[in-house]
Amino acid sequence: MRFRPRWTWILLLGMVACTSVANPPRLIVLWHALDPERGIALARLTEAYMAEHPDIAIYIEAFPGSRELLNRLQQPSERGPDLVLIPVEAVSELWETGRLIPLRRWLEDPQQGLSAEEREDLLAPITPGSLPFLRDGLIIYADEDRLLESGFERPPTDWEGIRQVCMRGALDLNGDGRPDTAGWIAPRDGRVLQGWLARRSTAEWGEWVEDMAFMLRTGCGRLMESRAALRAFLEGETVILFGPTRWLPVLERETEAGRLKFRLALAPLPAPSGQVGPILPGWGEDLAITARDPGQQTAAWSFLRWAVGIEAQMRWAQDAQSLPIRRTAAMRLRSLSGGEDRRSMVLSWALQGYFEETSPDPSRLRRMGEALDLLGGGADVSVVLERLQGP
Repeated sequence: MRFRPRWTWILLLGMVACTSVANPPRLIVLWHALDPERGIALARLTEAYMAEHPDIAIYIEAFPGSRELLNRLQQPSERGPDLVLIPVEAVSELWETGRLIPLRRWLEDPQQGLSAEEREDLLAPITPGSLPFLRDGLIIYADEDRLLESGFERPPTDWEGIRQVCMRGALDLNGDGRPDTAGWIAPRDGRVLQGWLARRSTAEWGEWVEDMAFMLRTGCGRLMESRAALRAFLEGETVILFGPTRWLPVLERETEAGRLKFRLALAPLPAPSGQVGPILPGWGEDLAITARDPGQQTAAWSFLRWAVGIEAQMRWAQDAQSLPIRRTAAMRLRSLSGGEDRRSMVLSWALQGYFEETSPDPSRLRRMGEALDLLGGGADVSVVLERLQGP
């Protein structure tokens, strides 16, 4: 069932009532599948846009999940959306099927387009049919107190360090001779981690599988769904957690409320061998135009152009607890925070090493998912490596 915010209807009716009957605002329909918290942030953003553009009204339709939205988007309908917010990994398929409207004519418009400087200011890439809008990154969260107990002053900066933290931090709390506290939780549905690994060399795959299998076999690491992994970390069941940047506000709220029983530390994902500096693998959602009417397309572009502006991105990043997709917005937010808090650290990593690669070969990504399943089931390392290298 789609969710239609009641107050959005009230807002639209109020705007129409205050506008001349002879010149009503143009109605733009926007589809998304964000969770309720970010859905509210998006509604606030569109409200700010409409306040500045009274000739356009945006009506939001929310879907319970991306799959439901994408399925509906591919079905013929009398009144589909004019704008869609879609996962980055779905952009290519929708573009190839002709569902997305090419953006080139607006991007290159001298008055309404994006200048070369503005394009360079984007952290994430533009595609022929979409603009980046919502971004998260993958980082390491760590229990600083347990790190110190294990002999580490700070979170590890390489994969070998992660393995060592895992082994030293896996405590035998019940005295049965086996570690019952996981040192590393890798979310099973962490498509960013899977995608990142899928792009590595076969040799790096082998090293990772060896380490992961060893940690799983000794009880030092475990594979979990994302939310279960976060709960385990909150409850002190792990020293290190791989997770999205969006979890930072959750952990900080727990700290402020006195419910987090340890000091929180952050670290960027260790770079691949041969690469210098921190990396922040990213993923998220893009805005795209799907309207067929030229007038609707132009109005939809007006919102896209506004939404990637610096001021709008600062507002959106704060309300949605996301990474801004403009470097200038990230620098301003970092300056406002004073450069010392954890949010500033994440923004600094984004400015230094945020990256998005084109989607890897689907077969490689599929094999990586199968490898995680095999590892979780206790398969022998040789079997996992064979599956990784298979067709």
